[in-house]
Parts: sequence; structure tokens; C-alpha cells
Amino acid sequence: MTFTDTQLEEAASVLKAIAHDVRLKLLRTLLEHGEKSVGELEALTGIGQPGLSQQLAILRKAELVQTRRDAKLVFYSIVSANMEGTAELLCALAGTPINRGDTAAKTKRPFPQGSVATFAKIL
Repeated sequence: MTFTDTQLEEAASVLKAIAHDVRLKLLRTLLEHGEKSVGELEALTGIGQPGLSQQLAILRKAELVQTRRDAKLVFYSIVSANMEGTAELLCALAGTPINRGDTAAKTKRPFPQGSVATFAKIL
């Protein structure tokens, strides 16, 4: 699989945005629980409001999360489509295919548990 310079730059931008334990925790929480308000994210993660807002802003700027406003509440959810290219790159580097539901991919080596490829596959 060949990646263009532009695709590599985009992947590097995404990786920089997620290269922080708090941001990864936020993405994992949204992945596991779906769309959540800021207050719900604070309760689920234990991250205080100022730090939470700062990290969500970084994820928003990287277009990895999207917002939806309902009255005074702001809800966050993952924009998984923006992770696809990065996921493909990580899987290629790890030597594991992305399973897109086809039978050929299912017969190849599975994603090892706890690896970067596992995270990339999930998103």
C-alpha cells in the first residue's frame, strides 16, 4: 500500500492530536459510550472542566470530534471517517490488514490485542 506525502502529513496531524493520554481517554470514552455532553464526559473520565475543554478543543481542531448544541449543552462525538487514512497507515506499518468485512481479510492475521493497530481498527 502506497501513501502520498499529503496522506502522510494528514496522518501525522491526526497522530499528533491523539498523542496524549487524556485525549486518548476522551476518544476511548466517546467510542465506548457514544455521544456525550461535556458534563457527562467530565463524570465518566474524571477530567476537570478546564483541562477537559482544552483537550476537546484540540480534538475538535483536528476534526476528530464534532459538536452538537442542544440548548445550553454541547455534545461531543467521534468523527470516525477522519481516522480512516491514519488507521490504514498504522495497519500497514503493523503488517495487519483492516478488516472491512470481506472474507479474504478475515483469513489473514488478526489484530494483536493491545497494539496500536487494535486502536486504529476500532476507529
